[in-house]
Amino acid sequence: MTRILRLANQADQFLWHWNRAYPADPLIREYRFNEIRRWRFDCAEPVARVAVEIDGGTWVAGRHTRGAGFERDCEKLNAAVADGWAVFRFTTSMLQRDPLGCCEQVARMIRWRTNPAAVED
Repeated sequence: MTRILRLANQADQFLWHWNRAYPADPLIREYRFNEIRRWRFDCAEPVARVAVEIDGGTWVAGRHTRGAGFERDCEKLNAAVADGWAVFRFTTSMLQRDPLGCCEQVARMIRWRTNPAAVED
């Protein structure tokens, strides 16, 4: 059974699992990808241009699911994709249910972007 952590926030929880599963491949916390807008990802691997965003409050009308917050997230993530980033979005529930599965999705994309021949179908 996967241990559920009580850390400061969901991004820290993701990184805890990531660092245990992939200690040789650290992600950068609060990575700023746009200096003009000062946008940051919860965590990222900038060489492969792979990022993770954890959306909390999805079942309690949190910032990420209300109109203005959702629209700002769309603007930010669309700009990131247009700039070549692959962005993974996970909810708190997804992270609690299968943290290693979330990590594996991100790791697979990093491997694919850094060495496509090494990724199996």
